[in-house]
Amino acid sequence: MAWLSKGIDVAALLYAILFFPAPFLWLIVHPAIRFWRRFGARSLWIALPLWTFSGTFLVLLRHRIFAGRIGRSPLTAISGVALIALAVWIGHHVHRRLGLQRLAGLPEVNPGRYPGGVVRAGIYARVRHPRYLEYMLTFVGLALLTGAVGIFLLAIITILLYLIVARLPRSGQCVGRRRDGPAPRSQANWEPDAPWSEVCHA
Repeated sequence: MAWLSKGIDVAALLYAILFFPAPFLWLIVHPAIRFWRRFGARSLWIALPLWTFSGTFLVLLRHRIFAGRIGRSPLTAISGVALIALAVWIGHHVHRRLGLQRLAGLPEVNPGRYPGGVVRAGIYARVRHPRYLEYMLTFVGLALLTGAVGIFLLAIITILLYLIVARLPRSGQCVGRRRDGPAPRSQANWEPDAPWSEVCHA
């Protein structure tokens, strides 16, 4: 079964390369959204050096990432698969509700060209940031499957970063609130992961 273990390691590393930089991007964009909107969709080009640096860093450190292992058992394997399956289910519903343009953040940086809207139905009626939850669950699931201490560390960092991103005050943005909150002043200030209703800050 060495090939299976190796395959899971490769999958975990590829997932980290693709998704670990995401919260860093939103930590750059969200607090200064008014500034980035001056450049429209071009502002998302800052993702290129961010992903390049992060991916290079992870590839160079791949041996250290997988050097230390915790004990694995059928229970950790089942738990890991269950978490990833739940993440896939959440991701399916998120993609169905939002679409690629919204998931890429285009309505946020260029609301004039890519109008958004308030998402209240489906999974967004129950979870405030299901996309963030999807990423966190996948990282933890991969950590349990690989048993790699480095992947556990990346999972912990990812969780902490998304907890910060979810609570960032966003000037000129709408921040999700429950249904009993005030109605949005403008749909132009739409947040991709906004649930229920929104409160827009000037």
